[in-house]
Order: sequence, then C-alpha cells, then structure tokens
Amino acid sequence: MANMLGIKKEKKGAKIHNYNLTEEDVEYLYDNTRYSKDDIREWYIGFKKDCPTGILEKKKVLEMYNTFLPNGNPKFFVDQIFRIFDGDNNGCIDFKEFMMATDMTAMGTPEEKLKWAFRIYDKDRSGTIELREMTKIMISLYELEGIPRDKAEGKAHKIFSFLDIDGNGEIDENEFIQGCLLDEEMTDILSTGTYGMNVEVGENEVPTVIVDEENKE
Repeated sequence: MANMLGIKKEKKGAKIHNYNLTEEDVEYLYDNTRYSKDDIREWYIGFKKDCPTGILEKKKVLEMYNTFLPNGNPKFFVDQIFRIFDGDNNGCIDFKEFMMATDMTAMGTPEEKLKWAFRIYDKDRSGTIELREMTKIMISLYELEGIPRDKAEGKAHKIFSFLDIDGNGEIDENEFIQGCLLDEEMTDILSTGTYGMNVEVGENEVPTVIVDEENKE
C-alpha cells in the first residue's frame, strides 16, 4: 500500500517553519509508535512540506497513482488504503494517522504487517477472506504493475489454496498469518511495502518503501 508523495523524514537539524504539532500529539505518537520524539517532529516537517494543509487527501493520492501508473486501475486499491488508514473515515489521512500507518508498515514485525495485510484483503470486514476478495485485491495490485489479469487470478487461486488449511473456503486471520510465515515468497507478496505510506519515487520507477529506522532513545 504505497502512495506516490515521496514523504520522508527530514534530516536532523532541519529548520521548522510554521510548526504547529502539539506536544500532546507528540506524546500520543511516542506512546503508540516506535519513533522517538525527535523522529516524530522531523517526520512532521517532511509531512507538512508535501501536505501544507496538514492532511493527505484521497483524491491527491489517486491523482498521483494515475500520473505515475497511467495504465493501471488504482481507484479500488486506493479505496482499500484509506479504508484501513483513514481512522475517522473522513476521506483524508492526517499526520497522526500517517505516522501510525508508517510505523506499522515500515517498522512492524512480520506478524504485525500481516495483520494489516489481512485487513486489506478482508474487504467486507467479516473476519475471514474469501477467494473472491483475495482475487479482486490481487488483480488490483497486479494491474498497478502492468501484470495481466489472468496471472493475478492464477496467483490468487494458488495462494488461497495454500492458506485455506481446513478447506472451508475461507481464510481466518490465524490461517493467513501462520501460512504466510511458512513461505517467505508469500509473505513478500502479501505483506511487502505495498501498504507503506513512506515512499520515494525514482525516475521511471514504481515507488518503493523507504525503511528509515532509528531506535527510541
């Protein structure tokens, strides 16, 4: 789940202009993420530079995807990103939501990343993933990379059969996580930085997640 905005943490010592992140926000993010307080303030500078209004709007993410991947069909995928990361469901991602998402997708354990991935695939929020849900999401992801629909469908069927341990036609969260952890390639396919909010775009490249980790002090 990556957007195309190139948002990244500013270097230490960067001058803060129009800084209005409250100490309460800093404390909340410090308590609920793995970032230090200095990291949080530095991320905020970068966020405000790319999002001067202080919010990341869905329409801007969609415009970016359409610009960089004109042959893709990003609307469905962008809808899933905001369904997960837009905590108050207002069509925008604010700085706190952005940091919570970045922390989980860039710094979380494999299990934590897979929990987020499960929520992406569980489109109807039923607590299980059905084949039609997995197929629709994988088609959307593959189309963003210009990969044919039939290949996505074949991959979805193969992965679903592997993960559906009890053969009941549904994958619960435990089956999803435990099955993926048994197969490194599958973990990469289903939980890689696709869902990250921190990306950098090189010339003629699909964006990739930047993992810029620093331990809390």
